[in-house]
Amino acid sequence: MRSHFVVIALFAAALPAAAPAQDVPGIDLSAPPKEPERPATEQPGIDLSKPAEPPPREAAAPKKKEERPREFQGFSEKDVALGDKVKAVQRKGFLKRNRVELAPIFAVSVNDAFFQKFGYGARLAYNLHDSFAVAARYARFENYRTDNVREGKIAFQSQLLESGIDQQLMIDGVWSPIYGKASFRGKDIVHFDLFLSAGFGYVWTPTSGAPRDLGPHLATDFGGGVRFYPKEWMAFELGLLATLYEDQPIALLPATTQKVFAANVGVSFFWPFTFDYEHP
Repeated sequence: MRSHFVVIALFAAALPAAAPAQDVPGIDLSAPPKEPERPATEQPGIDLSKPAEPPPREAAAPKKKEERPREFQGFSEKDVALGDKVKAVQRKGFLKRNRVELAPIFAVSVNDAFFQKFGYGARLAYNLHDSFAVAARYARFENYRTDNVREGKIAFQSQLLESGIDQQLMIDGVWSPIYGKASFRGKDIVHFDLFLSAGFGYVWTPTSGAPRDLGPHLATDFGGGVRFYPKEWMAFELGLLATLYEDQPIALLPATTQKVFAANVGVSFFWPFTFDYEHP
């Protein structure tokens, strides 16, 4: 019993000593304990789902472009001088200026089904410019009756006016407004031009001599065609020419305008045989 009493007395003495210990200044035993530090990945206010923005950088000074050695470039059309380009466009493969032209011509009428006309002659021209020439043309014709004349007189009891032409002498102006080049057989280049011609002159018909003796008839002509120049001194020609003149085949009937359309084929020869470009 005595021992129990001693333990109780010691316990009672310890209680008052513990209470003052709570009032020791500088120690706050009522504050909650501090939470342990979290790792950086769990700190609040940081959104780890978005990539972190890099810190702002100061404006860097512009870098100079690195000089590299120039690469070799092949020759191209841009390197050609402008003068050479213009000459290549302006030059023509055939020139006629100040050259004389002599052309044998063969013709056949294409608009008379009753009286066929075949002609042959020549044209002498002087080229004042490369696109204009003055020409004198002479042609002689042979007239032939076709079978249509006999059939027309027998079947239709009709009277046909025979409009023949024996000779013609014309002065023409020849204008060549279009010039070009054409490929022949895929490798040869042939120069050509298109021309127009018109003029006036005289025509001799069966009424020009005896017994009518009406003399030559004033006439005019116009037409056109194409010429090919395979050589510097030669050209081939294809054309169509219309000749109009007044004639009176039958004395009892008034004079009428006669029209002869003839297809022409010719070969031209130029002199001088060569030509040179003139440079200012």
